Amino acid sequence: MIALQLAVDCLAATALYALIALAVSLSFGGSGVLNLAIGQIAIAGALAASAVAGAGWPVWLAALFGVAVAGALGAIAERALVKPSLGRPVLAAALLIASAIVLREVLLGLFPRNVYAFPTVGGTFKVFGGIVHGSDLVIIAAVLAVSAAGAAVLRSTRVGAALRVTSESPDAAELVGVDTAAVRTAAFAVGAGLAAGAVLLGVGHFPLAASGGVVLAFRGIAAAVAGGLRSPAGVVGSALAIAMGQVIGGFYLGSGGEVVSDLVAVGLIAVGGFLWRR
Repeated sequence: MIALQLAVDCLAATALYALIALAVSLSFGGSGVLNLAIGQIAIAGALAASAVAGAGWPVWLAALFGVAVAGALGAIAERALVKPSLGRPVLAAALLIASAIVLREVLLGLFPRNVYAFPTVGGTFKVFGGIVHGSDLVIIAAVLAVSAAGAAVLRSTRVGAALRVTSESPDAAELVGVDTAAVRTAAFAVGAGLAAGAVLLGVGHFPLAASGGVVLAFRGIAAAVAGGLRSPAGVVGSALAIAMGQVIGGFYLGSGGEVVSDLVAVGLIAVGGFLWRR
C-alpha cells in the first residue's frame, strides 16, 4: 500500500526536521538568539564523522566524533559571537550568518566533492504492498529516543531547571545562583550536536556535502519559529507540514516536492512572525 510507504517517509522526514528545530529551540531558550549558523555547523560535524569513518573508525565512534565536533563549534560560536552581542539579537544573528558563510567556504576547501558517504542502515521491507526503508525506521526510533531523553532531562534534572529559568528570566536565574553564561554555551553546544546527529541520520535523504547545510537549517528553523520556539508540539506539527510538502509533493511532482516543502517553510515563517507580533 503506497499510503503506508508515504506515511513512513513523512514520519522520517518529520523526525529529522523536528530534531533540528528542537536544537534551534534549545539554543534560543538558553540565549534568546536564533542560531542561524546551526546548519553549517551540523554539516561540519557530519563531514568530520564521514572523514574518520572513511579512515576506518567504527561507525558509532565516528558519529560521536562528528557530534562532538559540532558541539565544540556551537560552543565556540556562542562564546565568540553571541556572548559579546548579548542584548543585540540582530547583531548576533548577523554575526552567526557571517560565520556560517565563512565556515562553508572553509568546508568547501577541505571537502570539495559534491557528496560524501556515511554508513546507514540498509535494507527494505515490503509491508502491505509498500516499501519501507530500514533507515527510516532507525531515524524515527532514534529521534523518539532522543526527544524522550531530552524531555526527561528538562523536566527532572537541575540542568533542565537551570535552562528553564534562564530561558524565562536570565536576571532571576542569576539571582538564584544559575551560571547563565554556562547555560547559554551548553545550549548552543548541545543544539549543534543534535543537529549534526540529524544530518548523519538523514544521509539517505539529503546529500552530505559542504554546501548542504542551508536547506536543512532553513526547514528546521522554519519549524522552530512557526512552533513558537518553546512549544515542542508546535515544532513537531510544523515539521510535519514541511515533511508532507516534501514527500507528498515529491510523489506527485518529482523534484518539485523540494520546492513545495520550501514554500511551506516560507509560509510557516510568515505565520510564525505574524503570531509573534500579536
